[in-house]
Amino acid sequence: MLILKSPSSIDSITHPNILKLVKMRHDQLGDEMFDSVIILESCDSISDIEKEIGFSILTNLFDDKRYPDPDYVPCFEVLEDHGGCYEMVFILSDADDAIEIFIPKHGVDNELLAMCSQYAVSITEY
Repeated sequence: MLILKSPSSIDSITHPNILKLVKMRHDQLGDEMFDSVIILESCDSISDIEKEIGFSILTNLFDDKRYPDPDYVPCFEVLEDHGGCYEMVFILSDADDAIEIFIPKHGVDNELLAMCSQYAVSITEY
């Protein structure tokens, strides 16, 4: 798991689709975006992700339904499919506290990829 804390940490991104997307988001949002940017890597488990962000991304925070339960409703604000990766955003408060997670489409948890595939909105150009 790569956690970006500053613009200089962009240089550590090795996934080309994610690198392009993070650079674009930085141009759009400025340095404030680096409060909570996480890039998943192939060695990351769901429990690693959840430990880092403090909650389950596969469990609804309000009714405890877990993906793939048919009654599961995700709690993210945005989940976009950018072709080579997914971009997931959680808004944590009205004070612009957010977590942005970039998820490569290969090499990460299959259950997470299945959930992303099911709920993501396709974004074909960026």
